[in-house]
Amino acid sequence: MSTTAATERRATQRSRTFWKGTVLFPGGLRSTECTVRNFTTKGARLDCGGVNDLPDHFQLKIPQKGETFDCTVVWRRLPDIGVAFVEAAGLGADSLVDKLKTLERQNRRLMRRLNEQSSD
Repeated sequence: MSTTAATERRATQRSRTFWKGTVLFPGGLRSTECTVRNFTTKGARLDCGGVNDLPDHFQLKIPQKGETFDCTVVWRRLPDIGVAFVEAAGLGADSLVDKLKTLERQNRRLMRRLNEQSSD
């Protein structure tokens, strides 16, 4: 076994990237730009330019992929941080269908509440 294979701990193949990304802070009141240096279906390495007040959980928007990922910080070695995606990259059709059904249920509940309030 080579040294590289012995030290590689990733479960999935990583791709070296140089993508623009945006860290979206919880609540949507703040964001900061970053560079996505490595990307896998499970996580990424981000260069945040020394920004050291990033929260432990945030969303990462990557325009080149046309996706936004829910992230948890796994490690910090400024200026870089490693994040794991809470949901795997590229949501499957089943996941999207489940999300749509949940939103439809919430919408029906809200409509019922509005109707109840307007009839009072």
